Amino acid sequence: LMVNHSAGQYVNGIVHTNGIESVWALLKRGYHGVFHHFSDKHIGRYVDEFVFRLNDGNVKRSTLDRIDSIVFGFSGNRLSYKMLVLI
Repeated sequence: LMVNHSAGQYVNGIVHTNGIESVWALLKRGYHGVFHHFSDKHIGRYVDEFVFRLNDGNVKRSTLDRIDSIVFGFSGNRLSYKMLVLI
């Protein structure tokens, strides 16, 4: 696969390769530094957590605003331990 950089198509608005590189860097830091292992069974949950961290991690937002968005995300969702181990 060849990329024609002179065509200017590798950057589209705010989306560029630096964004995906920071996603992978954050995921790798979480894997090696926090969790040490991602189970295949719950890999989607780990990825969802890091997606949330990236999307909601705007440092210009106050902590209370972040907590409000977490609580809003929980509302109407219930995950029991039994459901967690069966998934």
